[in-house]
Amino acid sequence: MITDALDRAWQAWAELGSDLDEAQWQRPTRLTGWTVKDVYAHHSGFPAATAAGMDAPEPSGPVTHADAAELLAFMQQPGGIADETADLLRDQATAQASAAPTSSLVAQFTEVAPKVIAALRTADLSRRVDYGGLAVVPAGEALRIFLMEAVVHYFDMATGLDRPVPGPLAGEPLRETVRLLADTADPIAFIDAATGRGTSQIFPIMH
Repeated sequence: MITDALDRAWQAWAELGSDLDEAQWQRPTRLTGWTVKDVYAHHSGFPAATAAGMDAPEPSGPVTHADAAELLAFMQQPGGIADETADLLRDQATAQASAAPTSSLVAQFTEVAPKVIAALRTADLSRRVDYGGLAVVPAGEALRIFLMEAVVHYFDMATGLDRPVPGPLAGEPLRETVRLLADTADPIAFIDAATGRGTSQIFPIMH
C-alpha cells in the first residue's frame, strides 16, 4: 500500500536527520550546488503539504491526469514545468536551509509525518486533490510522486554522506519508485533501452 511505503520513507528521513552532525548537514550532494541540508529542507515541507491537500475541499474540476506517471511525464517534458522551476526550487531550498534550524526540519518527519500517515490510513485516496495548482489527480497518485521524491532525494543525501543505498528504503519504497519511473517513460523506448535494442535516448526520465 502506498501509505505504508511512504511511512517507511519518511521514517528513514526522520532517522537520517536525527543522526547527522553539523558538518554532515553541510556536505555537498550529487546535485550541483545543493548541500545535504538544502536537499533535506526541500523535502521537509511534504508532510505538512500532504495534510493540507487532504484537508482542503475536493476540487470541483475533473481529474486532469489519471495517474502519477501521466502527471510526471507532463511535468518533465522538455521546456516544461520541471525545467522552468528548477532554479526557483533550488533557491527556495537553500534559503530555507539557511533560515531554519536543523531541529525544525527534522521535526517535520519525527512529529508531523507520523500524524499525517495516521490520517492517510483512514482517508479516501481515490478523492481528487489539487496538485500545486498544476493539476487535479487522485490523492493516491499524488502520494506516489511524493514517495518517489522521498526516495530519490534520500539517495542524493545518502551518496553525499557515503551511506549505503537503498539502505532503509529497500523493499516497497524502492520498488514503487522504480515502477513509477518505468511507467513514466515511453514504453516501447523503455523496453528497447532496457534490452539493448534500438537507439532511443530515454534517460534521464526525470531531473
